[in-house]
Amino acid sequence: MQKSKLIFVLWLAIAPCLCFCQNLLSPKSIDSLQTILKTARQDTFQLKVLHQLGNYYFLRRFKANTPDLDTALFYFNREVILGKKINIDNGSGWPEALCNIGEIYLAKNKLPQAKARFTEAFNRYQQIGDKKMAGKTWVRFGRVASEIFWYSRPGNLLDEILTAYRIAIDIFTATGDAGDEISVYTNTAAVYFVYGEYDHAEAACMKAIKKYQGKLYPELVRLYYVLAHVQRYHGNLNKSLTYVLESLRILEKNPETKDKVTTQSMLFGEIALIYDALGQTENSIVWYKRTLALRENMHIKLEFKYRTAGFIVQGLIKQKKFNEAFSTALGVEKRHPPDNDYDKAIISQIKAYCYDAMGDYNKAEELYLLALKLFGNLMTDEIVSLAKYDVAKFYIKMKEYKKAAFYLNEGVTSGMAVTRLKDWHFIYYKIDSADQNYLSALQHHIQFKTFNDSLFNIEKNKQLQQLQIQYETEQKESDIRLLIKDSVFEHEKTTQANNIRNLTLAGSVLLIILLALIFSNYRVKQRSNVALNALLNEKDNLLKEKEWLIKEIHHRVKNNLQIVMGLLQRQSAYINDEVALQAIQNSEGRMHSIALIHQKLYQSENLDLIGMPEYINEMITYLRDSFDLNNRIVFEKHVDDISLDVAQAVPLGLILNEAVTNAIKYAYKPGESGVIYITLVKNNEDYNQLTIADNGPGLSAEFDLNKVDSLGINLMRGLSRQLGGSFEISSEQGCAIYITFKTEIFTKA
Repeated sequence: MQKSKLIFVLWLAIAPCLCFCQNLLSPKSIDSLQTILKTARQDTFQLKVLHQLGNYYFLRRFKANTPDLDTALFYFNREVILGKKINIDNGSGWPEALCNIGEIYLAKNKLPQAKARFTEAFNRYQQIGDKKMAGKTWVRFGRVASEIFWYSRPGNLLDEILTAYRIAIDIFTATGDAGDEISVYTNTAAVYFVYGEYDHAEAACMKAIKKYQGKLYPELVRLYYVLAHVQRYHGNLNKSLTYVLESLRILEKNPETKDKVTTQSMLFGEIALIYDALGQTENSIVWYKRTLALRENMHIKLEFKYRTAGFIVQGLIKQKKFNEAFSTALGVEKRHPPDNDYDKAIISQIKAYCYDAMGDYNKAEELYLLALKLFGNLMTDEIVSLAKYDVAKFYIKMKEYKKAAFYLNEGVTSGMAVTRLKDWHFIYYKIDSADQNYLSALQHHIQFKTFNDSLFNIEKNKQLQQLQIQYETEQKESDIRLLIKDSVFEHEKTTQANNIRNLTLAGSVLLIILLALIFSNYRVKQRSNVALNALLNEKDNLLKEKEWLIKEIHHRVKNNLQIVMGLLQRQSAYINDEVALQAIQNSEGRMHSIALIHQKLYQSENLDLIGMPEYINEMITYLRDSFDLNNRIVFEKHVDDISLDVAQAVPLGLILNEAVTNAIKYAYKPGESGVIYITLVKNNEDYNQLTIADNGPGLSAEFDLNKVDSLGINLMRGLSRQLGGSFEISSEQGCAIYITFKTEIFTKA
């Protein structure tokens, strides 16, 4: 199989995933997430943690040699179970996890289990009315199955892949998603191409082109590219050039195309391969160099950069530019050093071309054989054939025909492009002639001539010349339009310069007059500045005095509240009524929550915002000490970095005091251990959620929030309204209070 087919298939595999690449979480972050997971409640927060952990191990398999698929499967399965239990999709959520599980089963060659998970995800998206994601579910199945077939060849998956793509096409047609529909047709053609069914691949492309001809959907770029590739394998270089140039035109008319540089590099490479097959070495080198210039700045595998450089080296050798060819090989190796045996094999192969061309045959033979050794078991059958093909050509040049026959596999012809088959038959013509096997040599020579004539007949050459002239004419017309535009721009610049000159002269006269006036006013302003500086200094002093007064107010309010708290403590010593005593102690706790806010404002540089993490931490410490809990009750806290204005901090502090006090008093019996969970997190659109929960027995079955007559609950409900938020209370696994409110506009970030 030709080199370009391998690169083509690899690109089809990675192209949909280029924007999916992301930085993996650090091991330290994973440890933190696993710790949080142990105590997290079964809610959307735990769902997100499970998804993050699953994704970490799921994506890490692309970064390391040892897959972590089993660990990823464990977390994704937990996410799906929890998602179904609480019936929340969480964005992509657990249906996305089902697709990830399906991918893992595909990687393990468990097709029935994989299809079951993708089907379940598809049904869920259909159920919630997300038809676009339903269609993309089967697109994902087809893409992943195609990649797995290419790399591991587990069996013929063509029918499964095509069925998935047909379902996706029907959905996108019904929803009017033309771009997605075109992409699926492209994927279908690519799969047919990989399986060697070129006629079906062409038919899939033509079906989409017929439907959307004349449109400028950016997805058509990739479709025309696939069609060009198929035609080149058929040996229809004129059609191939037509389609790849059309793909390039559509790309140029869509300047904001996603992954434009990646697509350009593939189109430039395809044009270079066509010119190479036509024997137009000069043109092919120009396009190969343009391709390499793009790929050297892209985050892609080294093999793409190396193989493009290899094509340039081979072209320069054809032009007898041996030194430039060798410099190109050494240059790309220096800029991008190989980091595994596979890349070392490719660069050894390229340098072997150079030594072969320069007449150092011993070094060339050494590097050719080294490349075969380094490829080892890393190669697919096509790469094996390609590497042996190069060695065979070398030995034919050395007139060592038996060695050439040893490395050339006569049985490998399926899937070869016509341009490669032509050369293959020519080499065997040489080998059979040397062995005096003239009948076989004649047959190979006839095949060589047949393929050669099919590629370079008069009609095709005429069409190719017309295409080149047409494309070059379009480029020249584009250049002329740019020149005209530049000429108009230069004329406008000249006119503008003349106007500026005239304005400058007039301005100079006015400037002289103004300077005279300015100088006369300078003396007056100098005296005014002295007075102004005095006023500014006085203003600064007033501002500092104002800040000091505000701090002093907060300090005195705090002191006054502490005096009242002291009076309440003294008074409680003389009260025997348990109800009255409890009311005074509750009032004391509420006053402490307010006093703590004023203390924070007094101690802070910021006079209007209170940091919630530090405030909540000190509040809990006070309550733990007040009730003398020791370690009987554990507090689990998770507080985001949120700051609130005093107008919101006061009611929030009172709610927190009330809820935690109730949990300490009523959730657990005297001497009984327990956990109180406190979280304050920021949700979407600046909404904050305060949660206070315990793992006690919960509220009684007769509890009705609308009928309850409790000062504490009524107080929390009223304070929630003061916050501009909502108040909810539930009793599933203990008692949980949820306060959701939005940060007011007057607060600062």
